Amino acid sequence: MKVCHALVALASLSLMASASATSLKLSPDVDLLVIDGKLMSGAILKGAESLELDGGQHQILFQVSKNIHTASPQPPQLYHSPAFIVTFSAHDNRSVSFVLPSLSNEKEMAQFSHAMNYQLVNEQGRQIKTQRDVLNMFNAERLADAEKLMMTYNLSGARAAVPAFAKNNSDRKTAMTHERTSQIEMTYLHPLWTRLAANAGIEQFLLWFRQPEKQERA
Repeated sequence: MKVCHALVALASLSLMASASATSLKLSPDVDLLVIDGKLMSGAILKGAESLELDGGQHQILFQVSKNIHTASPQPPQLYHSPAFIVTFSAHDNRSVSFVLPSLSNEKEMAQFSHAMNYQLVNEQGRQIKTQRDVLNMFNAERLADAEKLMMTYNLSGARAAVPAFAKNNSDRKTAMTHERTSQIEMTYLHPLWTRLAANAGIEQFLLWFRQPEKQERA
C-alpha cells in the first residue's frame, strides 16, 4: 500500500514539475561540459536528444567540435572552439537550441572563436537573451578540472557568472561527504528526476521512500 501511495505522489510531483520544464536540445557539434556547475559525462548524454531543465536561470560551459571540409585533398580538419560560457533564463520557453554559423572554412572558424556568434533560440526560433564569456583556463585534456574552474569563475563576478551555482557545487560536495542523498546528483540520471529537481520537496520524499520499515512502524 505504501508503495502505491509513493508512486502516486511521485507521479503528481512529475506532473507539477513538467509544467515548467524546458528541453535543452542537444547538437552533435556542441559538447556540453558543465551545466549549472555540474560536470557532465559522456555516459549521461550518450544517445540522448535533449536534457530537461527547470524554468529558471541556467549556465552552460560548452565547446564546439566540428570536422571542416576544405577544397584541398587533405583529410577534414577537426576544429575545436574555445570553451564558451553562456548564461540564460529558460522561463516561458518550452525548448532551447543552439544555432551555429556554417564554420566551413578557417576564416569562419577564427571569427567564431573571437566573436562567439552562435545563437540560443526557443521553440519558435526566437533568440533568447544571453550573457556570454570564454573560460580561458580550460584545458580539454583535463576535463575533470572544468567543474572547479567554473566554481572559481562563478565567484569572480565576471559577466556570465552565477554565484548561486558555485554555492550549489560546494553544497553538493558537502552532502557527498556526509553520505546524504544529493538532489543535484539525481538530476541527470533520468528525465523524470530532472523534472522533479525543480521541486523543493523531492529530497524529503526520496528520504521518506528509502526508509519503508521505519515509516511503517511509525
